[in-house]
Amino acid sequence: MFGRIAAANAISDIYAMGGSPFLALNIIGFPSGTLPDHIFSDILKGAAEKSIEAGVVIGGGHSIRDKELKFGQAVIGFVNNDQIIDNSKASRGDRIILTKPIGTGVVTTAKKLDGRVKAKTFKQTLEIMLSLNRCARDIMIKHEIRCATDITGFGLLGHLYEIASASNVSIEIDSKKIPLIYDVMSLADEGFFAGGAYTNYEYLKKQVAFSKQLSENTKLLFCDPQTSGGIAMFVSKNKLKQVQMSLKESGLPYDVIGYVSEKTDDDIMVN
Repeated sequence: MFGRIAAANAISDIYAMGGSPFLALNIIGFPSGTLPDHIFSDILKGAAEKSIEAGVVIGGGHSIRDKELKFGQAVIGFVNNDQIIDNSKASRGDRIILTKPIGTGVVTTAKKLDGRVKAKTFKQTLEIMLSLNRCARDIMIKHEIRCATDITGFGLLGHLYEIASASNVSIEIDSKKIPLIYDVMSLADEGFFAGGAYTNYEYLKKQVAFSKQLSENTKLLFCDPQTSGGIAMFVSKNKLKQVQMSLKESGLPYDVIGYVSEKTDDDIMVN
């Protein structure tokens, strides 16, 4: 499972830019002598399975001895010049569609430290992390979407800030529209945050204007680092209904979480 999730996470960067992944190199750090050897091969097997699903060839890789188990991939893909989707072309009036609930960092941290995670919560988290963003990529290409990002280590607000800053616009988010993993708020209220959530939050404090009604844990959750998170696509108003119809027909979950406004003193406003 770890290998599959790591591959899906790595491949996501290609999909987010409208590309087709083609070649991957495995990178693994393994604590020799402290874990059974089959774990090493199981991780590589899982990564191979997910890579095959994405049509990716694994061309080799690198392994080193490390005190902590680590695995990832470096992925190369192709995209047509006129289909490149980047994170600097958001326009005033664009609606922001998010294709996966957030909270994977909180759930995995809670599972690691405590274990008191509801079965439904953990199952949903695994499904999210295992799911490729290929379908979202196909829909963006079909409707000629030109601005998007996948949601990973910088958290939802961190990746949205990148787009707001690069596009010289501001973004307004409706906190009630942000989809959350089942029961993740309970885990957040117990303090199960990865270190990256605090780092992201501290960095974004000056760029984000939060509603006074939001708790500190809710703000942290919106900065929670995601593994293999969804796609946030920026869709013009005249394409919104068509994109929503395509998402519905594909069975892909989605929520319209906000929109792009003219540049103000705050890059992001969360209401």
